[in-house]
Amino acid sequence: MKTEGLTMNQLAERNAEYVTTISKLEQKITELAAENSAIKVMNDCLSEELRGYESDGAFEGPRMHLIWWKAEIPATDTFLAEVRASARNEGINYAASRLAAAFNHGFVDEPLAQVLDVVRMILDTKEGLANSTLPAADGLSGEYAEKAIEEWAVQLRKGAAL
Repeated sequence: MKTEGLTMNQLAERNAEYVTTISKLEQKITELAAENSAIKVMNDCLSEELRGYESDGAFEGPRMHLIWWKAEIPATDTFLAEVRASARNEGINYAASRLAAAFNHGFVDEPLAQVLDVVRMILDTKEGLANSTLPAADGLSGEYAEKAIEEWAVQLRKGAAL
């Protein structure tokens, strides 16, 4: 952490922000640990129950899994949603930055206005995808882009062969 040029008051304010952030993170960890502990207890009980059924020959495996999915873990779900959103935003930022860098270094031969529109469109997807789930159910998983790349490569090879 760089502190050059910061006054003692600025450092104290920054420290207070860090203390608040750490406190919030510790609270999340506590909630996740409590939920995961409850899940472990439930799984242990189910395992013991299952063992009893297996020894009696009365095991009904295909239906037993339905019990396991009834555990609700809201803090874990919220935490994982935050992780997914952060990762998604990092990927979007990376894609937009790569396109901008490619243009700035002469690898994209398109008008500035078009590149600007596409970079903005990429960055705008963060807002549009803020509440969506992973993997994307609406075709935004990258499959379309991967297919387009394959088709373009075929077109380029055909063009080179002519």
